[in-house]
Amino acid sequence: MRYSLSSHKNFITVLLLLFFGRVNGQFINVDATSYTPQQLVADKFIGSQNLSCVSISNVTVSGGNLGAGNSSYGYFNKGTSNLGMNEGIILSTGNILAAPGPKTKPVQSATASGWTGDLDLADATGLPMSELSNATFLEFDFKSTLNKKISFRYMFLSEEYYPGNYKYSDAFAFLIKKKGSTDPYQNIAVVPGTGDPVSVTTINDRDNPKYFDGFIGFYSQQNGSNDSATNFNGQTKILTAVAEIDPGEDYHIKLVIADEGKNANSQYDSAVFLEAGSFTGNIDMIPAIETDDSAIICNGSNVTIQPKNPATDINDSGAKYYWYKDNVSLGLPLNQTSYTTNVPGDYRLEVVLSTGCTLAGNVKVENAPVAVINNSPIMICDDDFDGKYVEKLSNFTGQIVTNFNGDFTVEYYTQSGTKINPDNDFEFTQNPQDITVKVGAFSCTPDTYTLQFYHGSQLQMNYLQQPATIPVFDVCDNEFKGSKTVILDDYIGLMTTETLNPTDVKFYDKISDLKADNPSISKSQTLSPTQAEKTFYIRIKKPGNYCDNYSSFKLRFKQPKKSSILKDTIICKGTTIDLDAGDGFDPALNLGFSSYKWYKESDPLQTSISNNRYGKNLPAGNYIVELGFNGCVYKQPVKISEPQDLVINNVLIEGNKVTILTANGIPPYFYSLDGSPYQSGNVFTVSKGDHIIEVKDACGSVVQKFSIIGIKNVITPNDDGINDFIDYSDLLTKIDPRFEVYDRNGKVVFRGSPENRYIWNGKSAGRELPTSSYWYLLQWNESSTSQRTQKSGWILLKNRN
Repeated sequence: MRYSLSSHKNFITVLLLLFFGRVNGQFINVDATSYTPQQLVADKFIGSQNLSCVSISNVTVSGGNLGAGNSSYGYFNKGTSNLGMNEGIILSTGNILAAPGPKTKPVQSATASGWTGDLDLADATGLPMSELSNATFLEFDFKSTLNKKISFRYMFLSEEYYPGNYKYSDAFAFLIKKKGSTDPYQNIAVVPGTGDPVSVTTINDRDNPKYFDGFIGFYSQQNGSNDSATNFNGQTKILTAVAEIDPGEDYHIKLVIADEGKNANSQYDSAVFLEAGSFTGNIDMIPAIETDDSAIICNGSNVTIQPKNPATDINDSGAKYYWYKDNVSLGLPLNQTSYTTNVPGDYRLEVVLSTGCTLAGNVKVENAPVAVINNSPIMICDDDFDGKYVEKLSNFTGQIVTNFNGDFTVEYYTQSGTKINPDNDFEFTQNPQDITVKVGAFSCTPDTYTLQFYHGSQLQMNYLQQPATIPVFDVCDNEFKGSKTVILDDYIGLMTTETLNPTDVKFYDKISDLKADNPSISKSQTLSPTQAEKTFYIRIKKPGNYCDNYSSFKLRFKQPKKSSILKDTIICKGTTIDLDAGDGFDPALNLGFSSYKWYKESDPLQTSISNNRYGKNLPAGNYIVELGFNGCVYKQPVKISEPQDLVINNVLIEGNKVTILTANGIPPYFYSLDGSPYQSGNVFTVSKGDHIIEVKDACGSVVQKFSIIGIKNVITPNDDGINDFIDYSDLLTKIDPRFEVYDRNGKVVFRGSPENRYIWNGKSAGRELPTSSYWYLLQWNESSTSQRTQKSGWILLKNRN
């Protein structure tokens, strides 16, 4: 209904089939153009034979503007199909040209611009106007002189009929009230015997199925047979709408249908079929109605059908009586005013008065339903664990009468004949105990059965319901997080050997809640030092012939202990070490470590190296020591590592002061200069010249040579053998040495290198320099570290030539 006609080709096909009369198909015929609204109501719905008794006026029809030749209302006849109505009026939420069968997969979903819902229908159904669309209605005023009731027959058909749909339905209503009245409309399109409006959700294969005529086409049980009379997914049986009226008074009636919904279901069309000639006076029938509109056959007995008040409803000695069963004439004498039968079916009496007007009455005759009894022994449980086996017998009615519905009456009696109120608690004081059950339908004589009830056995628990000592399970905070969250389901296997679905296990913190089977607590619980112990109650159940059972347990929060003496350590390369985890004794608890397990951290099998406090002969590596304490286990890591080789990073020389910088190895370090006794200090006062420093640690020693360079600041290059050059060739023993001389303007006049052996003869590129003061820069490293020794100052150059 949110979409326009899906295919021009489909439209042409429908027209061709109409013109050629569906020679080869058993489908209905529809006509959207041949009848005026007045003709539809007067000639078809009421029938010319009744116009002298039922007068009409102000006929109005409204529907969607679907284009020339199309309409959402019109005339139909059954053609060669098996439709239960011969002819009548069709009101649709789509295009009636799409209504003839067969049922095809594309759903009917016609719509048109501006095709809205209906306010009266919204008021009658309580639906928001915004959820209604594609409304079609037929309304008129009428006056009847026949009797105090009028009735007509109809069917509801819908694309929303499909298996499993009990939620979505389009809306329709037959609204009636006195003309000009401000009173609300009365909806007479209701499920018989109820006030529920007829819809997909109130009449279907599950709800009120006796009024449901079944699914159609590919939803039917005929394997998708393609010979359905209409192109809808399902339909109701023929129903009768009845309204009480005051004869001679003017009434207004509105027959309206609309799409409902905002989702995809609003795209599915529906229709109402109104049977021609059925709008007439209604007469009550007897026997007295046992169900909604039915007379009941008890065990094949006869029922007699006849007008209930012939003197007031008919009162015409010249009336003719026409009897029908399932829309087929019974061929009875026209003066036969009653009919006796024991054959189920839909019976209809049409009384044609001398005036030619018609009265009608309908009775459904059906066999009383036969109860299907399950007489297996029934288990009773002590569900509140008070030692008494108490139940409401009404809880077992559906188990005993497997096809139980509102048509049945079930009564319970003790063996002594005392009637039991099934909605009251009844205590089964014997085991087993027999109960008499009487089951009848409507007013038929009930059948009597004897059923046995017995005390069931409780499921097995590993502990008593109320043990003298509640089992306690430790909850260890092995990670020292300060709290521990547990899942109570993890304790099911400790409390019972039964195989259970966790959804059938409940936990409580109060036994009163457990016995009352109140809502259970969360299965995720957190314990901490501030709430170190908690008691829980567990209730277990299991599908089948088992009774619930329960018990209790306590969770106790604990923490393990770390070793305070076990530390990461460093050992010499290629050696081993013995480690001690200690005894872990805690005077406050009077407890120490109860177990030890040493293993390599990288070992997936956690192969034990030692099971006592000592880990002996351990080479370098990462280890885990599992320390048992107070019922918990802490996995303490410990690392044994080998150092990098001992190195002298640098020898810092400041004049005659030397500082030795050392790294790696295993401290503490001890120092010896030029073979002197070892000392812990790393600072020495040395003379100029070459020296040897030795540093040792726990694993060995390392030696490095260094020299103290004498600083010279006078040069007289006159070849007299005195101060003819400045010699810093000692830099050849240093790392990354640098020797440069600058004039007063900052220009480099000499740069030392291994080629010139860092010796300056007072010249620059072979050219003699004038007497003057020059500046020098000395830099070097004593080892591979980045920390450099640097000296700078002035040099006096005197040329005496």
